[in-house]
Amino acid sequence: MMLSQSPDRPTDLFRWGAGPLIGAVTSLWTGVMLFAGYLWADAVSVTGIAFRVFTATGVSLLATGIPLYVATALYLRSHRRAEGLVTTGPYRRIRHPLYTTGFLFLAPGAVLLLGSWLLLTVPIVMYMAARLLVPLEERTLSATFGRAYAEYTAATGAFFPCGHAPQPCRHEPEEPTCKPGL
Repeated sequence: MMLSQSPDRPTDLFRWGAGPLIGAVTSLWTGVMLFAGYLWADAVSVTGIAFRVFTATGVSLLATGIPLYVATALYLRSHRRAEGLVTTGPYRRIRHPLYTTGFLFLAPGAVLLLGSWLLLTVPIVMYMAARLLVPLEERTLSATFGRAYAEYTAATGAFFPCGHAPQPCRHEPEEPTCKPGL
């Protein structure tokens, strides 16, 4: 991977998005929690009726999250080359629906199936990693798409919808309708 030398343009480190780094941080934390769970299994294992609730909830979250993630990834893949900046479909209200699906459905679903109280921290760490790393990705998107991306960020939330869809803008927005980083 080559890094850009231009001071006007951020490095190409985030050309694949923040996803690989979010995944690395989350995987590292998961490994630490799995090891701690192994050491203190009696204290942190979920048993009895709670285990059944964990399992049912985990299966439900994965059954919802996997199709959402796959559909969003396929949508992005099919539209990115034709459109450049994708602002339709799952990206209409949220700038990062793949990351949102990961920390709201996939990570919680997977850790609930493993039945450890310690692992409940994994989706929280994943969300915090996304909050820290996504602004770096967005700098690259802003440098690439300019004003179109600025208008898109003003009208959408990063991870959660702001209650409306972005409208095509022909002028500079006076005030952002969404708070940055949400």
